[in-house]
Amino acid sequence: MGWEEYLAEAVGEIADKYQARRYKAHLRAQLLERYQSHFAKGATKESAMELAMADMGDAKHVAMRVARPLSHQRGWLWLLSVAQLIVGLSIVAFSLKTESFAALALGRVMALWGVVTTGFQARRGRRFRAGFHLLQLRLRYAHRSLLLRDFWRMVAAGFVTGVLMALVASLPWNVVNANMFHPVVLSTGGSMILSGLAVVVPWTRLRRWVGQSFYLVTMQAWAALGGALGATVVILWNQGFAPPPLFNWQPELLFVGAWVFQFMLLRFVAALTTLRERVLVGWDHDRFTSF
Repeated sequence: MGWEEYLAEAVGEIADKYQARRYKAHLRAQLLERYQSHFAKGATKESAMELAMADMGDAKHVAMRVARPLSHQRGWLWLLSVAQLIVGLSIVAFSLKTESFAALALGRVMALWGVVTTGFQARRGRRFRAGFHLLQLRLRYAHRSLLLRDFWRMVAAGFVTGVLMALVASLPWNVVNANMFHPVVLSTGGSMILSGLAVVVPWTRLRRWVGQSFYLVTMQAWAALGGALGATVVILWNQGFAPPPLFNWQPELLFVGAWVFQFMLLRFVAALTTLRERVLVGWDHDRFTSF
């Protein structure tokens, strides 16, 4: 087996093609380092290549170790998507019984987004049954790889963005008047844009402070919960910060809606920074130096 065949098999379990190329480059560097070491000791080129691959281990075993952190992340995304779909459908059913239009609107959005994300995650898993396999998550993995300090940093940063989001969400409704063109559209659109910026801009500045945990799905979910708590507390403290479409929403609906919005924006920021800065999600240097 040549190097290219070995590397292709070693990253074959990674569904994300971009991440697969990045991991492949790191594995190639490891092979090259071992090849040069054996070649310097007098081995021929062919034997040095074989010894380098032998040092790395069986390609299938390497593939399992490399793909494990990414599989955990996809598993959490699949689980959160399914949970969001179930909660959305439950809210719709509850709203039909109670005739709550606010709950109906939130339930529809959550159910629709849950269908889209669940389908996308199932497709990325290559096989639908793989989604069930990815549910075999181990919480101790997060405990081993993350510090409690990183967890609280994520929650604190999320809480701050939630407070900022609540403070600016109602501003367009106070600026736009009835004489403007489509005032409701302008007010709603402006509120969404300002709320999004209040979340995205701070996170782009704080992601280095919170560290590598920013790119983990579990920590993004916790940060979104912190943001939802911050936004809900501000609105309950002063109803004037609630945009008119949300003025009659119950605290539970505000909390759930803020969590969905924050988590969606966090995933968006993480995806952009991953592509721009070429971050390896789940990357652990010891995972490769230990081969």
